[in-house]
Amino acid sequence: MTLLSFTRRRVLAAAAFLGPVLRSDSAAHASPFLAAVHRAEAADAAFLRSGRISVRLLSPGVALPPDWRAYRDALRLARSDARMTLYALTPATPREAEALVAYLTERAARCGVPGAAKAARRHLRETFSRPYACGPP
Repeated sequence: MTLLSFTRRRVLAAAAFLGPVLRSDSAAHASPFLAAVHRAEAADAAFLRSGRISVRLLSPGVALPPDWRAYRDALRLARSDARMTLYALTPATPREAEALVAYLTERAARCGVPGAAKAARRHLRETFSRPYACGPP
């Protein structure tokens, strides 16, 4: 028996191990910056969904369960961590710059507060003025 003999068990183990790595979704986020944008979008969406569920669960005189509050707090921390990670990175390619602009524009539009758009523009100005940053799209 050679070292690289392919038994059915080894082939299945390799497929189980490499399956998540070789998916097309992981290839789309090869850049750490694009992965951070995707993570921030997902965290925002999860927090927004949980807020809508909280509104549906609330009724007069009924408090939310403590485990739901803990879940919301965990989502809030994950969203904050995802945003801080994204803000610490600098876009180096035009694709990364477009992803950052799209994320911040969509987030400001969803917020609906005039100050949010101004803050997003200020953040973009500061980000694109960093050394080694790609120019704005």
